[in-house]
Amino acid sequence: MDSIRVVLFTEVNSKLGSPFLSILHGHPNVELAAVVTSPPGKLCSYFTDDEEAVDVADQARALGVRVLRPRSVNDPDAVEALAALKADYFLVGNFQQLLRPPLLDLPRRTAVNFHPSPLPEYAGLAPFYWMVREGASASSVSAIEMGRKLDDGDLLMQHHIPLSGRETGLGLRTMQERANVLMLLDLIPHLVEDTLERTPQDVSRRSYYGRPRDEHYRLDFSLPAAVVERHVRAAYRSPGAWFTAPGGQRIRLLSAAYGEEERPALGERPPGTLVRDGGGLYVACADGDWLRLVTVECGGREVAVDDPALALLGEATTVG
Repeated sequence: MDSIRVVLFTEVNSKLGSPFLSILHGHPNVELAAVVTSPPGKLCSYFTDDEEAVDVADQARALGVRVLRPRSVNDPDAVEALAALKADYFLVGNFQQLLRPPLLDLPRRTAVNFHPSPLPEYAGLAPFYWMVREGASASSVSAIEMGRKLDDGDLLMQHHIPLSGRETGLGLRTMQERANVLMLLDLIPHLVEDTLERTPQDVSRRSYYGRPRDEHYRLDFSLPAAVVERHVRAAYRSPGAWFTAPGGQRIRLLSAAYGEEERPALGERPPGTLVRDGGGLYVACADGDWLRLVTVECGGREVAVDDPALALLGEATTVG
C-alpha cells in the first residue's frame, strides 16, 4: 500500500487534534508533513475549562513534526509555506479558521474536514451544544470534502451516535471526539488508495448554528421545565447556564432534575419563583412545572445547592 503526505489543521488545545496527531504520526501509510495550529496566545474556548489540557504544538515538536502557527492560514506567507510541503491531503479537525482559495486548492488530492454533527444538519459552530439544547435524539460525526462555504462539501463518511437524551454538551462533545477518531481510522485506507466516495449534501435539510452567545446561556423560566433542563445540560460545564439572584449575583446552574417520580406539591407560583422543600431547591417554570436545582458553580467547583453560597436563595425568592 502506498503512503500519503498529510498536513493536519487543529487548535492548539484541541482534545480532537491531539489523538488525530498521534494516529497520523504513527500510521505506516501516512507521512505527517506538518501541523498547523493556533497562533501563540490563542486557545479554543471549547477546552479552556477542561481539567486536563493538551498542547498540540508541544506534542508535535516532541514527535519531530513541523509546527506552523500563522496569524491567518490564508496570509500569503502561510500559503507559500504550505504549498512547499506538497501535501496530498489537508485534514481539518477542530480548526476554527476558514480555509479559502488559493490555500484550499493546494492539496494534490483534496482537503477533508471532520465535523461533529450529522451534516447537513447542525452545520456551524458548537453543534454539541445546539443538539443537546434542542433535544436531538441522535447524532453523527461527518467527514466532508471541503467546499468554498462552511460545512457545505460532499459527504465522505458518517458515524452514527445514539443518544440517551440525558447527555450534557460536554458529554456529547467527548462522544463526538471519540467517534471522529474512529472515523479517521476508517477513512485513512480510502485516503491512501484514493477511493473516497462522495455524496452531495441534501441542502433542503441543512440547518446552521453560530457560536452560542451569553444570551443563549441565560435561563428563561417562562419556558417549560423540560426545556429549561435541556438548556442547563447543553451549557455544562463551560460556560454554564445562568440566572440572576435578587442581589444581582449571577448563579451558574450546572445541573438540574426534571420529571422525577416523587416531587413535593408546591402549587402554582410565577415562573422564576424559588422554593425550598424537604431539603430540595425548586424553581417554578411555565405551565406550573417545577425544576429541581442540583449543582451550581462555586469558586471554580461544582457544589450541591445546599452549599452556604446559596443561602441567599431563600423561600419564595423570585430570580431572573
